[in-house]
Amino acid sequence: MFIFDYTRIFNMFSGHKENTDIIIRTWKSENEKEYDDFKKRIDKIFDNDLSILLDMYKLMKECVPPEAQSFYDWLLNLLTQKLGRTRNLLKKEKHWAGKYTEKIEKCIKNKQLLLGINLKTGEVDIYTSCQKNLLMVRSGTPSETWDRLPLYMKSYIIDQANKLLEQSKKHLNFSRLKRKKTAEALAFFANIFYLSHAVFMPGFMANLYDKTIERQESLLYCMYYFVVFDHGLQTMFKILNDIISKDDIDGENLVFVRNCVHMLVHESLQLDVENKGTWTNAVNGCNPELWKEVMCALSKAKGKRGKKKTIYLLDDLLKGNVESLKKLIEEFIERYVDVGEKNFEYLACLLFALIKAEKIKKNIEYMTFHRAIEAFKKCNYGHDTPQELYGILKKEPKEGLKENKYKKVQRVIEEWSSIFKEVK
Repeated sequence: MFIFDYTRIFNMFSGHKENTDIIIRTWKSENEKEYDDFKKRIDKIFDNDLSILLDMYKLMKECVPPEAQSFYDWLLNLLTQKLGRTRNLLKKEKHWAGKYTEKIEKCIKNKQLLLGINLKTGEVDIYTSCQKNLLMVRSGTPSETWDRLPLYMKSYIIDQANKLLEQSKKHLNFSRLKRKKTAEALAFFANIFYLSHAVFMPGFMANLYDKTIERQESLLYCMYYFVVFDHGLQTMFKILNDIISKDDIDGENLVFVRNCVHMLVHESLQLDVENKGTWTNAVNGCNPELWKEVMCALSKAKGKRGKKKTIYLLDDLLKGNVESLKKLIEEFIERYVDVGEKNFEYLACLLFALIKAEKIKKNIEYMTFHRAIEAFKKCNYGHDTPQELYGILKKEPKEGLKENKYKKVQRVIEEWSSIFKEVK
């Protein structure tokens, strides 16, 4: 593993999502066959071929830090032991979360303290209040954790707790309150998992960055494009719906499927790859249990205001012989756009010429085109001047421009629209 610079991953996957989107779209346009093969393997899940899911799982597992894997093994071992054995394991294991154990224990004992995780540096510290630019997590009491659980999850945990108690000779002496306390104890272990999982996040992200950017794992590029641009999370929902519609699954597996559906809805809204409307349309005619789960998740979600910013490449916008058009666009930019002088206004003329030549999709907004040009040239151009000129050209160019400027602009548009029209 290389020496990791946390600033790079933070900028790539958080601070500059637009750049990441452009990188992924560019990769996909250059690797269409590889992505098509990925989609075919996804479709095979309907036929019970789970090889692609196993490959994804293996790839993600490889990103789990060693100390995190040790913790997960310890926790699993803890939960599968008898009560007396569990106490001995708790006393014996002093560093179940590695170097973070002491801080986690302190936050569990003092519910007013918070863990602050710096995704840039990987540092974890204890705070008394929320801090900006940090991932903040707080330990809740077992009752608080219990109260936050959905009703069906409470029912499932109580059912599992009852099964454990029935194995004990003393189970008949357990009151309803004691049974609830047992269920809350299970929620307590979930709280330990939650805090420990959070502190391992920077290490996981470091490994993920290594595989994505440094090693350029194609499966990760396919997964990103699938989820962000190809409605992949809704595709996975349809697979789950197909599974429970065809197979007679028990209550335990139904809980697992419902949890997966809840996560798919929540994550898609957080990533802004789906919205309440698209999910409402997607669940028409689906299994009633999953319909209820989706509706429940949507009712708790807050809608995002404002217009979604979508990143397109020139390949997505141009019509006809794309490669020939891109060569001409590059020639136009070299002739009229001067980065040193910050002279970018003729980009508006470029868009008008492409529109007039019918070589670009209709109703393209200027900023969509501008971002595509920046991605194409791998250069930042100021958008204020060309956007303003584009607005003038769309409305009243003769009134908004001086006569000499108007004539020059029109001459450029006419000349280049003719050039673009000749491209076959």
